[in-house]
Amino acid sequence: MTIDDARDAVTPPQGLAAARPAAAIPAWRGLVVFVVREAAAHQIDEAVAGIARGLEILDVVELDAAQRAAARTGLTGADWGPGGKPVPGGGPHTFVIACDVAPPVGVVHGVRSMAERIDEVRARTTHRLLHTLPPQQHYEPLHVSTGPQQALDFLEVLGDLDVQARLLPRVTALIEACSVPFPLVRMLAPDSPGYRARVALVDHPVHGRSVCKIFRPGALEFFRRELSARQELADLPEVPELLEHGPNWLLTPFYTDVGRHLVRPLSGVKEMHQLRPDVVRQLARFARDLHERGKFVLDLSPHNLMWDAHAGLKVLDLEFVLDYPGPVPPFEECWSLHGVPSELRRVGDGLPDLMLTKGVGNSVFHPAVSGLPPESLFSPPRRGETVRRTATQLAWYAGLAVAGRVHPAMRR
Repeated sequence: MTIDDARDAVTPPQGLAAARPAAAIPAWRGLVVFVVREAAAHQIDEAVAGIARGLEILDVVELDAAQRAAARTGLTGADWGPGGKPVPGGGPHTFVIACDVAPPVGVVHGVRSMAERIDEVRARTTHRLLHTLPPQQHYEPLHVSTGPQQALDFLEVLGDLDVQARLLPRVTALIEACSVPFPLVRMLAPDSPGYRARVALVDHPVHGRSVCKIFRPGALEFFRRELSARQELADLPEVPELLEHGPNWLLTPFYTDVGRHLVRPLSGVKEMHQLRPDVVRQLARFARDLHERGKFVLDLSPHNLMWDAHAGLKVLDLEFVLDYPGPVPPFEECWSLHGVPSELRRVGDGLPDLMLTKGVGNSVFHPAVSGLPPESLFSPPRRGETVRRTATQLAWYAGLAVAGRVHPAMRR
């Protein structure tokens, strides 16, 4: 949908109550209102940062006394009591008005539902706000609208008849910025949360079938990182070819994954597979190449890898290829292989909770995935390695299958 389509889809506002149902207004499909409750009022910045990891922030409105009173009685589905938590969260304090990047109108395959994505943003933001508190002090910090019509109903509480008109230019600009710039074949990566970017298979007039990765405006920092990595590391065979780029999109050849790098999926860990030893050693060399150029990588995970029959191993996401913030440490302390020092963990802000990374930097180097001890990554295979590696991988496979989940001590 273009910006003109979005404008045409909305009647001139005459008060929110006079607006036609939001289901009939494509521009508002991704609208959501997060109500930060009084108990979390001292963490507004953290709440906004958590929501911004997955959604575009349109406005933040601290409610005055009259608005709080109206919200307490007028918000559908709100429970201002404990809501099943040990401690009450208090009444409404601040509205964080946000918008999800809706897929093209009519596209339902190859994308996650907006309801799922908003629920995940709520869960991650709640964890961000409460993770330092003991369980007996937990409360419900957020109340969230369920669907665009309810989001518009929430905004009525503000008593601001012009709020819809003020938000519409930002929503339509978001739609325009995130539109697919070439004829769409289908959306890709349906299992990816798509917090920062959407991926589409397009029919390019010069390059033919290609993959276009489109970043939302609030994630341009990640776009710039990936663009820089694609350009500066283009000589490395693991880096996908950059065909073209625009102000917020990258165009890549349509690689076909034949799965040669994979051994078996790891039960109990979402989107995690065990890898072949030659692949792990190639990734270790990739990490060394980055280190020699003053860089390190986070989020080097099996689900970010692909093996094309012609192009070989490719690392698909390079948003977390970063420059060392100070002097480059000795290679023996390479952050890609050993992890980021605890006092600098914020450099990875924007990543999901990382699993199987403790002490190894990236999950591809964890014995559960590689079957190899870290000291063997840069040496040729030794006698008996195949037996030991297979036994290690099978032991982790069985252990995680029984546990059903990764132990919290192995999380980031």
